[in-house]
Amino acid sequence: MNPIQKDEMNETARLTSAAASRPYVPVTDVGRTFGTTYFLVSTLLASIVPIIQLGIGLNYKGLCPINQHISTYMIVAGICGLALVGLSLLISLTFICFIPDSTTLTVLASCHVCFNVLAVFIVSIFLFIWFILGCIWVFSVRNKVQFQDLLKPNYCQPVLYKAAFIFLIVTIVLACIQCCISCVRQCRSTDNMK
Repeated sequence: MNPIQKDEMNETARLTSAAASRPYVPVTDVGRTFGTTYFLVSTLLASIVPIIQLGIGLNYKGLCPINQHISTYMIVAGICGLALVGLSLLISLTFICFIPDSTTLTVLASCHVCFNVLAVFIVSIFLFIWFILGCIWVFSVRNKVQFQDLLKPNYCQPVLYKAAFIFLIVTIVLACIQCCISCVRQCRSTDNMK
């Protein structure tokens, strides 16, 4: 190995102009994905579900004596879903603004992306736990709930209960489909490497 090259790779070697001119974060497929119009449009479309959840939860708050947590579940799920949409849009806008000229992806922009990814991770973990609680609250009263007599303690407003039930079932089905797709992709990529 050339001694000059060895010195350049040393941890105490001076920064050269070539090293200093490199962007802080290399342009990757991640940047291209988050910066696309498709991602923006799909994120905005994804905001429809949390808006519906929030609207139903707020509209029927207090109208489910069998379990008051059901309307709370819908409200919190809607708010957290909108928070995820907002954070995803911020990540997307950061990549749109900084990726076309990757040398402008500064430390500040990198920190912004890292903060957003961390926030998305934390909100996602909370939503996963909240989803499990929602399943417990909604499915545990499925055989006891009635929708006719408002004065009975096992009453729940039909739109609220059925919407919560449907959102939970659809989420479970979509999660299973996503797991199957991921498994198939993993098997195909493993087969292609052989």
